[in-house]
Amino acid sequence: MIDIHNHILPALDDGPDTLKKSLEMARIAVDDGIKLIVATPHSNNGVYKTTPDKILIEVEQFNQALENEGIPLKVLPGSDVHINYNLLEDIKNQKIMTVNNNNRYITLELPSFGLPQNLSDFIWKLKLSGITPIFSHPERNETIQEDINMLYDFIMQGALSQITAMSLTGEFGKKAEKCAVSLLKHNLSHVIATDAHSVRRRPPVLSRALTAAKKIIGADYALQMVTDIPSKIIKGEQLTVPEPVKEKNKFFNVLR
Repeated sequence: MIDIHNHILPALDDGPDTLKKSLEMARIAVDDGIKLIVATPHSNNGVYKTTPDKILIEVEQFNQALENEGIPLKVLPGSDVHINYNLLEDIKNQKIMTVNNNNRYITLELPSFGLPQNLSDFIWKLKLSGITPIFSHPERNETIQEDINMLYDFIMQGALSQITAMSLTGEFGKKAEKCAVSLLKHNLSHVIATDAHSVRRRPPVLSRALTAAKKIIGADYALQMVTDIPSKIIKGEQLTVPEPVKEKNKFFNVLR
């Protein structure tokens, strides 16, 4: 399996603070069947300003540490980018890391509450520049939890979305789980990733979520969400994904 959202690099953000912990996360990932990880330290969020140069150096050093420890895992560069409207210029000026540094896909972190203004216009600008945004953990956004059609419109524009493995297994709460299931049923998510930050509280485990997804959308497409689709994203290839389906009752996901 391939995990394209993982905060595995040591001492860069709110992930592991030591190399020892990062290596333990790597062992957990390999034991779970993960062979390839895109390291996605937080970037551009006002707290962490991890530069592409720093990410590339840390990825190279971590891959060397994995080799030294005999851990059969490869790590590629990426970032988990806070949305702002100078982002396109920052990408052009190589201030922001795209997925595998390919300038074709970028992981954009949605906030927990609300959605950025003029996001639709921003998606069009990215797409016109040849860059496809991948929205991370939309199922954990309260606005989308209340109305998945908010995400539908963005997907119709050509954006992609990635749900968190632990949301599907209920470990981010009932609202996130219910929304994640609905996103899968309506073809509004395209990748499952761990968003791992630690060894215990948020470990790099995909297999349990894969099992859950198979029951919702079938084994073939569920497996693609952790293999073929992330592989094409990493390579910068064009994707063909199922047509999104609009939810008829926009208040389907409000829990009382």
